[in-house]
This record gives sequence, structure tokens and C-alpha cells, in this order.
Amino acid sequence: MTTSNDRLDRIESLVEQNALAIDKLTNDIGRFNERLDNYEQGMRWVVQLAFALLISATVALIINAAAFLVKLLLPA
Repeated sequence: MTTSNDRLDRIESLVEQNALAIDKLTNDIGRFNERLDNYEQGMRWVVQLAFALLISATVALIINAAAFLVKLLLPA
């Protein structure tokens, strides 16, 4: 019986170690998911900023081109 009890104790110890390892991995995955969410949100902001800058530059060019054409076509 002692051998069976020793084996059972080792198995229980391994199960406890595995449970602790799983808890740690679960926490690590949770932190990773938070970091990934922050990264994704930051990337969305960067892309939105880039598009906003492109649109504002395009509008500025169109306004300047229109002003140039108005000055060119209208006599002073």
C-alpha cells in the first residue's frame, strides 16, 4: 500500500503543479490580450490620423489650386 500511496501523492503533487502552471498561463494570456488590445487601438488611432492628414493636405491643395485658377482667369 505504501507504494500506491507514494504514487498517489506524486500524482497529486503533479496535478497541483499543473494547476498552478495553468493559472499562471491564464494570467499571462490575459495580460497579453490587454497589451494586444492597446496596440490595436493605438494602430487605429495612427491610421485615422494618417487619413486625416492626407485629407487635409488634399483639401489644402484643391483650395490653393482653385485660388490660383481664379487669379489666373480673372483680370486684375
